[in-house]
This record gives sequence, C-alpha cells and structure tokens, in this order.
Amino acid sequence: MIIQPGISLPQGVRDILPDEARKIGAVESAILSVFEAHGFEKVITPLLEYVDVLSLGMGESLKDRVLKFIDPSTGKVVAIRPDITPQIARVVATRMRDFPLPLKLCYNENVLRYQEPRDGKSREVLQIGAEYISAKAEPQADAEMIIMGIEALKKLGVKSFKIDIGDVGFLRAILNRLPVTEDARRVIKETIAIKDASGLESVLDAIGASIGERDRRLLLNLTTFYGEDEVIEKALSFSDDGDARASLNHLQRVVGIIAEWGLGAFVTIDLGEFRGFDYYTGIIFEGFASGIGKPILSGGRYDTLIERYGYGCAATGFAFDVENIVSALDRAPG
Repeated sequence: MIIQPGISLPQGVRDILPDEARKIGAVESAILSVFEAHGFEKVITPLLEYVDVLSLGMGESLKDRVLKFIDPSTGKVVAIRPDITPQIARVVATRMRDFPLPLKLCYNENVLRYQEPRDGKSREVLQIGAEYISAKAEPQADAEMIIMGIEALKKLGVKSFKIDIGDVGFLRAILNRLPVTEDARRVIKETIAIKDASGLESVLDAIGASIGERDRRLLLNLTTFYGEDEVIEKALSFSDDGDARASLNHLQRVVGIIAEWGLGAFVTIDLGEFRGFDYYTGIIFEGFASGIGKPILSGGRYDTLIERYGYGCAATGFAFDVENIVSALDRAPG
C-alpha cells in the first residue's frame, strides 16, 4: 500500500479502527446503562467554549493545557474543552437553575488537552462521566457515584480493580491549622503525597516546635493512613479539629453505605492523597485495574465550582477514561 507523503495526524490524536471502535461502543453502552438505572440523564455540551467562561470552572492543572484560538467572527478567545465538568456547571447555573434538585446528569464526550510531546500522552480523551448536583453535600450522593463506578466495572468484566478513596477536606483542615508559612505548608503537602515518612520527619524537624507533638504525629501518620475502613477510626483518634473530624465522619458514612451495598471489598482508603487539592472540596476517588498504571476512573466532590457560575449548590462527579478501560479488558486473562 502506498501512502501519500505528508498525510499524517497531529501529535497526540489517532484514528480508531472498527475492531477497537466496537470495543469502545460496548464499554460506552454498558456504563451508560448503569447511569440510566440510577436515574442519570444524558446532556450534550459543545466542543467549543469561550475561554474566560470555561476557566471559571477549571482547576489550575488544566488551565495550562487548554488549546485555544481567536474566533474570527467575534475576536474573542475560544477554547476546545479540556474537561466536561465546567461545562456541566455552566449548563446547570444558566440553563437548569429552575430544575428541582437534585440533578443527575451524565455525558459521553471527547475532550482535548495540550500535552508536551515528550510526555507521549494522548491529547484526545474519550470520557463518560456523571455529575450529581444537590442542595448540600450528602454522603449518599458521594457513595452513589462510587457505587455506580463499581457496578459499571463489574458489568464490563474488569478484573482485579480497586477504588482508592481520600478526602481533601480532611487534609485541608489539618494543613490550615498549622502555624507555618505557605511554603512550609506546600513542602509538607508534597512530602505526604509521595508517602515519604523520613523526608517529612526532616521537614518537621526543620520547622521546629511551632508544630505541636499531636499535630506532628498526625502528619507523620498521614504517610501510612492507607488500607481498609479502620484507617478512618485511626485518623479520628489522632485529630481533635472539628472540620477534620466532620470530613472523616462524612467519609466514614460514605464507606458505610458502599459496604451496605455489598461492595466494600472494592474500596481502599488513602487519607494522604492530595490529588486535586486546589479543585476538590471533599471526597476524592480513583479507580485502578490490575496491569494498567493509569486511572480508569477519577472524580470527587467540588462544592464551590457551580457557585463560580452564579448558582450556589453542591456537586460531586466522576469520569471514566474509556480507552484505559479497553486496555484493562484487553489485558485481562481469558
């Protein structure tokens, strides 16, 4: 076969041929059927948004990965969406404000993100996600999102997967009470995130006596607060901060609801996880399958996001990375 010279695709995007497209279609159908069974309704958002509108709802990690250009008809800067959640927030705040809460919305869309060429990552990501918008943060809503994720992965036949659950609200409460500079707080956070207990001990030694012994022991234990639900009890025994304990009690209820559904074996707790610290407000979670080094789903609670678009309500959500799920299914034995 002769290929015309110069015919190629931009870096980070690819064609999907029939065999893989069938697999992707089957994954999409299975996940959307689980969402539908839980009462979620599909919305379709536009590929393009004005960048200033989209930026209201983006985390800092995404703002530098937006592909944008000048709209010739208006002279305004337009962005290709790098994430669907800000679009859902805009839709809820501007088009669905009069709809009764809670709102259960889902989507099946592509997003496009700038990636450094050396990263070797795909720019285009196929996402299927769900967002639960309510008047206030409720454990039942957080639990339902994780339950849907587990149910969908079971329905797809994904083997040996786990959902890791943390809570950035708990971590934020702990860090905010520390009598240290922002730089010191950042270093503490980064050291805990990589589970470096000895490094954290050195950092705390350098800070000195301004951090009390109780807080010091709690911070050091954050590098080990990983495992089953007894981790939450252990954290409660260390923490006397009201906000931190409220976050842990919320998390404990979420895990309890998941267990009531008979799905507790699929979750682990990681109280030292800082993913999305500047974006999420409470529960965070990621799903991993055996043999796949990248998350197959991720999400969390983001109670301040929709308020940036002028509508004060709570929200939690997550998205599947469809191609990572296909990879997990392809690698499964048998």
